[in-house]
Amino acid sequence: MGRGRVSRNDPCPCGSGRKFKNCCYGKGIDQSGGDEGLGRPPVRTTSGKPERRGKYPIGTVALYGPDDKTTTKIAAGVVTSPTAEPILKRWVATDVITNSKVQRDIQEFFTRHGVKSVVVSKGNMGCPHEEGEDFPTGEDCPFCPFWAGKQGSNRRD
Repeated sequence: MGRGRVSRNDPCPCGSGRKFKNCCYGKGIDQSGGDEGLGRPPVRTTSGKPERRGKYPIGTVALYGPDDKTTTKIAAGVVTSPTAEPILKRWVATDVITNSKVQRDIQEFFTRHGVKSVVVSKGNMGCPHEEGEDFPTGEDCPFCPFWAGKQGSNRRD
């Protein structure tokens, strides 16, 4: 993730473990490796016309970990309209990125909600602990010193 455009022979960004060309290629899955949505081939409808991009529901995948190199949590969301609250599901494991069950669960979650395109974070966005639940709001996570001052309401830019 975050390495630029996904080639057909790269692992699929949906996390299935299969090659992109044998999985989500041409199905509207973000191929840019980031959240820009650039570089994707146009998705064709049954009439042969290009499908409009940005159609809902949209899937999101955000990665979290104790530092910027170790991912221990994946949060997937489905946004059904511009004004709807997202539908969220989370997976936590030491092998969350390579775990085939997690990958299948994410794929099934998006399929069940009819997701038309997916946006994936370029890397870990913050610590896997939740401000206000695992540690007090407005404070740094006591479990993840790497993220001190870099996330949440305590961000210092």
